[in-house]
Amino acid sequence: MIIMRRIPMTALQTGLFNLLSAGQTTPVYDDVPEDAVFPYITIGAFTCKRVADKTSDIWDASIQIHIWSEYNGKAEINAVANDIATVVSSAAIEAPGFFVISQDVDFFEAFAEDEFGYHGVLTLVVTIQNTGG
Repeated sequence: MIIMRRIPMTALQTGLFNLLSAGQTTPVYDDVPEDAVFPYITIGAFTCKRVADKTSDIWDASIQIHIWSEYNGKAEINAVANDIATVVSSAAIEAPGFFVISQDVDFFEAFAEDEFGYHGVLTLVVTIQNTGG
């Protein structure tokens, strides 16, 4: 049987965007509008590596979720990061044509921006399998 390998990034990003949009109150943007109000969330860098298996199409992915805040302390960033961690640890990402085997928060960091506010980056790790659909 020939397995048609597919990179899961588009389906995974769409599913993550939908999960975050439905599961918490901070706006999530793919393309941030000029009139966006802080705080907000963007989905950042992805990495994706195929698991070495000749009979299945499984990938390990890492996704950065960025949190942007005008607040000059860490409280707002930490609260939004906590909401994101709660959402991604309580509901599976639905990625059409793929099955999410596991997902978990791997890493979180927050730091002051040079001009104003804070920026947080939460790294999500996902193992996902192509179901061929």
